[in-house]
Amino acid sequence: MANIAFYGSHNAAIAVEQNGKVLTVIEVERFLSQKNAGYSQYLISYTRPYLLKYILDYIYRVYGIKNYDTCYYQNTDTIEDGVKTHYEKLIPAKNYINCLHHYSHAASGLYQTDYNEAIIISFDGGGNDGFFNMYHAKNRNTIECITKHTLDLGFPYMIFGQYLKDIKYEPGLNIGNLVYSGKLMGLCSYGKINEKWLPHFMKFYNEKPDGNNYKDLLKDLSKNTGIKFDTENRIEGQEAYDIAATSQEAFEQVFFQHADPFVKKYPKLPIIVVGGCALNIILNSKLKSRYKREIFVPPNPNDCGLASGMILDHIKPKKAIDLTYSGTEVLDKDRLMYYIEQQRGIELKYSDLCDDLMKGHIIGCVRGTSEHGPRALGNRSILCNPGMLKMKEVLNEKVKNREWYRPFAPVCRLEDVNKYFNFKDESRFMSFCPTVKAKWRKKLSSITHVDNTARVQTVTKEQNEWLYNLLTEFEKLSGFGVLLNTSFNVNKKPILSSYAEAIEVFKNTRMDKLILEDYYIKWKHV
Repeated sequence: MANIAFYGSHNAAIAVEQNGKVLTVIEVERFLSQKNAGYSQYLISYTRPYLLKYILDYIYRVYGIKNYDTCYYQNTDTIEDGVKTHYEKLIPAKNYINCLHHYSHAASGLYQTDYNEAIIISFDGGGNDGFFNMYHAKNRNTIECITKHTLDLGFPYMIFGQYLKDIKYEPGLNIGNLVYSGKLMGLCSYGKINEKWLPHFMKFYNEKPDGNNYKDLLKDLSKNTGIKFDTENRIEGQEAYDIAATSQEAFEQVFFQHADPFVKKYPKLPIIVVGGCALNIILNSKLKSRYKREIFVPPNPNDCGLASGMILDHIKPKKAIDLTYSGTEVLDKDRLMYYIEQQRGIELKYSDLCDDLMKGHIIGCVRGTSEHGPRALGNRSILCNPGMLKMKEVLNEKVKNREWYRPFAPVCRLEDVNKYFNFKDESRFMSFCPTVKAKWRKKLSSITHVDNTARVQTVTKEQNEWLYNLLTEFEKLSGFGVLLNTSFNVNKKPILSSYAEAIEVFKNTRMDKLILEDYYIKWKHV
């Protein structure tokens, strides 16, 4: 029999396995085109009674699975009109097992590697087994929790997004909590660490602010630093940038205060980092230099990876399971020929594509199944030439409509990474931000952040043959094998999941060209 895992809070997802193979990981946001959608939260309300039935019908249509041996679940119940509903019970299974949050993160990380022994750090805004847990994977069958800290580093990091003017204000913290952190990461590079503020920021982190007490703790921080935190008069300019930079430094120092003693107990073991805070690429990069050992961050370290963690812990595979492209298939894939005919698509050739990239064209790409995780890795990407002058600004203005300071990521072949970046390792999932080598910074200005870093993605022919070959062909024309790669979505929307959405973005923005599978759409037809 098959088995299913259902995680229901924000970044809700469902994973299905059969005979030791993960068939799919469905991130609910991709079905609803609603970013960070959560099944048990207000984010899904009107469709909630029907959504799970629809997803189960979809799984049956695609994979022929109707009943399950075991349903693993977390955060699937909700209270409506005083009545608690356990949505996992709508899944036809013989057994139901409620799972642990951080343990599932740990399993998700471990089983996407080949490590037989490792240490695992899982930290985020909290779950049913804590906030900041450290594990020892003694072998591929045992993951032992060694240390638990009650420290929540996720909430104090994101809360400053409420008060900085360059970050779009979200009226509810339940939304801001899911979007502020990534924006603060980009903004902090424009600031300088204020050493006088730093101990007070660290105190703020260590006092564990949450949704109930953060305003009182911010008052103390304000009194000690002179910063006025006010949502009506949000902070701008250099003071705002310095707040972001100082907060990032406090986040890192408090992390190391708690992680160092644990890491030192296990010399030479690789480190797996998971949980929502593992999306902080600045910290991840410092982990590599500080601990001088292998650091692995999966492509789905945040809560979207909890369903896959539960299902991988069931399988306990002896070898790494690659979930990179295990996400949702194109939801209207049977309409491909209709769209190609309607839009006058032609056969896709590398030569045409590279010529258009050299002209500075912005090109959307939908190929195969989606990436499982928040970062596009070639199958749901927007691709551009990073050597074009001000391509970052052009892309933001024409398509993405994001805040001005947010950087775009490069992709290159694994064997070339040290040619362009001060980095020698794999960065398959955009988990690190090395510096761009000085000789390439001007040429690759659109992917070089203000601090000269770049959230690089590396790719091999085995991982994504089409993208690898494109980089090879593009290098022949441009002299460099690097492309700007950002997720195929627009502001406030998740990575798209249908050809129809892709065509809508293509038509309603100033995107230049569109790739649907092996076809190329070069003109905008009604």
